[in-house]
Amino acid sequence: MAAYVVSKAGLNGYTRILAKKHPEIRVNSVCPGVVRTDMTFNIGDFSVEEGASCPVRLALLPYQETPSGCFFNRKQLSEF
Repeated sequence: MAAYVVSKAGLNGYTRILAKKHPEIRVNSVCPGVVRTDMTFNIGDFSVEEGASCPVRLALLPYQETPSGCFFNRKQLSEF
């Protein structure tokens, strides 16, 4: 579990670095929740469609309305 926590912290930090380095694009990270897939042995709270809806929704937001350098827990803006 420690390796997972460190990797998530690294990903969140890298998200902020990329957002600052490239202000002309939007860079965010999204946690879709536990999605029922083969990888989770079909155990999870969300279907594949529900899990995909969060990153797809963010990707389709108009540029002016999209934050950058942020972490989203499902559909909610969240603190790192």
